Amino acid sequence: MSEISLLPEPIPPEDWECCGSDCGDACVWELYYREKAAYDAQQRHLAEVSSMQTPIDSAHRISKLDSDK
Repeated sequence: MSEISLLPEPIPPEDWECCGSDCGDACVWELYYREKAAYDAQQRHLAEVSSMQTPIDSAHRISKLDSDK
């Protein structure tokens, strides 16, 4: 089973970080919006997956984790 790398929640840039020169894809706001979209998509996916698990699935996963220690 592969490990999922959780994305950190992006922090919006400060006003002073944007030069206002319409940098296109390199703009700090464009970078933020792309990172935020990826983060939000991952959070939606994780919420979907966790809502599909039954209590038995969760209990089995916890007991497996405990036995791996």
